[in-house]
Amino acid sequence: MENAQILTELYEVIKQNTPDQYARIIRERASYSFLYHLSEIRQNLIGWLPIDATKRVLECNPECGALTGKLLSMAKEVVCLITDDRQEQILSARFATDSRDGRLIFTREIPTETQSFDVILIAGSFYRWQNQLTDLRNLLCRDGYLYLADANRIGLKYLAGCQEEYVGGYFTGINGYSNIDCVENSGRSYTRSEYQRLLTQAGFDDLKWYYPYPDHKFPSVIYSDDWLPAAGELAEGRSNYDRDRVACFDERVMADTLLAEGVYGTFANSFLIVAGQEG
Repeated sequence: MENAQILTELYEVIKQNTPDQYARIIRERASYSFLYHLSEIRQNLIGWLPIDATKRVLECNPECGALTGKLLSMAKEVVCLITDDRQEQILSARFATDSRDGRLIFTREIPTETQSFDVILIAGSFYRWQNQLTDLRNLLCRDGYLYLADANRIGLKYLAGCQEEYVGGYFTGINGYSNIDCVENSGRSYTRSEYQRLLTQAGFDDLKWYYPYPDHKFPSVIYSDDWLPAAGELAEGRSNYDRDRVACFDERVMADTLLAEGVYGTFANSFLIVAGQEG
């Protein structure tokens, strides 16, 4: 979550404005925090998922509600795992009607009832939940799914000169966070094989991989192993919005090389993983 001052400003903006005014506010503020928490582009990550009005959803990382509203428009009920009073205040103001109607529920602990959710969403900050994956799996109905979206620590944009997703710095994740103290508390991302290992160890044995582009935070398109980018298609090349970057090589040319070599899925900037249980 953001610092207290930013959260207070966001709360006042949300309380005093309607969603159709957020785009104007983003332009006027010219602040990454307002872009990140208020942009409709964020919803592209989940808007296509098969979540309908029969589904009960647990959102593990709701932050200030960038994806919560979309979930509420799709699902029967959304339970948000929150961290503090300020977060509950912001979400309650942003989705007042759903909160009053009981469709939006807040909790500060992982629920205990087993097989009670059809969908669990972790969008970003997976490191906070990696040790609780088995508990989360037990909450899923047998035909339910965990949707996990986060950065790839060896993603192309980080190889090309974008700073690391959570702790910052050039090539921090590429170098395995070797020069960062207590990185598990500060934040980190993982490689494809690392995500796969953590999920399979927790009992998720049905994994499907998707590739939000340019990343999971502001996706304009979502690729899959069945629908990969065409040559020349990955021409975005945007930098980290909240940090400076360098350009070590032509990212677009390298993207075409990775596609030609059949290894794009290993070096995609971000993943959206659909994790289920077989049987």
